[in-house]
Amino acid sequence: MNISIRIKLLLAKAYSSSGLVSKKIRKTSSNGYLILMYHRIIPVKEVEPGLQAGMYVEPETFKMHIDYLKDHFSIVPLSAISTHIKDINEMKNKLPICILTFDDGWYDFYRFAYPILVVNRVPATVFLPTEYIGTGNRFWTDQVANFFVQKRTLKEPKNHEGISNSSVVKNLADLEGTPESNIEKAISILKKYREDEILKILEKLKTIWGIDSVSTERAFLNWDEVRKMAESGLITFGSHTANHRILVYLNEKEIVDELIDSKNKLLSEGVVDPSFIPFCYPNGNYDESVVWMVKEAGYHVAVTTERGWNDLNSSFFKLKRVAIHQDISSTKELLGCRTANIF
Repeated sequence: MNISIRIKLLLAKAYSSSGLVSKKIRKTSSNGYLILMYHRIIPVKEVEPGLQAGMYVEPETFKMHIDYLKDHFSIVPLSAISTHIKDINEMKNKLPICILTFDDGWYDFYRFAYPILVVNRVPATVFLPTEYIGTGNRFWTDQVANFFVQKRTLKEPKNHEGISNSSVVKNLADLEGTPESNIEKAISILKKYREDEILKILEKLKTIWGIDSVSTERAFLNWDEVRKMAESGLITFGSHTANHRILVYLNEKEIVDELIDSKNKLLSEGVVDPSFIPFCYPNGNYDESVVWMVKEAGYHVAVTTERGWNDLNSSFFKLKRVAIHQDISSTKELLGCRTANIF
């Protein structure tokens, strides 16, 4: 545990015992609601080398989260914000409203999160990049992590001189520091490019370092699992586009294709209710043009990665969320501070 988290842990205990957390939540929830953003629920022993710390919560921690949230919030489906927004604070004994969302459709959601949600009868929404579901494909961010983890084991990496004249390739090849810090830096650098450009850059890095591709072990849900969870009545599914491409870097036709292809796949697989299909912007990136196209494509709400609570005036297509991950939510006190938007 790093120093920053230790300090936050001490502060969280103090804020919780003083009543500050409860007071802040009551004030914020008087005309608002909270949407939590999770990614992966996975035991630490199964965490792949290079997995970003902000990407996962351990199952035991997630169980604690559910217990805490059931005690302090009314956990409702995402669809509730559109059907009950005017009287949202009258729902379920006037507890603050909380909605659970999960990005990317990871297989570990089915293995570890879903059973906990079923036992506790807690609803949640999972956003699917439909072209990845039922495949062995991986996100380019996983390839980056794999490359820098493998690089650590190389005795004599090849020199990039003469192999690539790309400045971004050279910058990535020359990154110094731990694999973990280099992964964060590399992903931050690459997110500024289109996915087709990113894949070309990664191919050049692969040549320079002489490393293998990322594992093809299944990382995502398959459609049978998605259907089973949809049939439970607890899990709602939505779109995370077809190919998880950052929309602001695409042209209009490419954006429309990502939106429509994903929506049609969800409908053809029978895992969404046509009257309510939610959307999640990949990487949280959007602009007004993208928002308009999401509406035109027939989606009903859209969530961002912008941090905070939503109020009664929040746009249904720019919904804020609070990201939850292991290091910032490993105790009830830390989770309380996170939900209160203290840190």
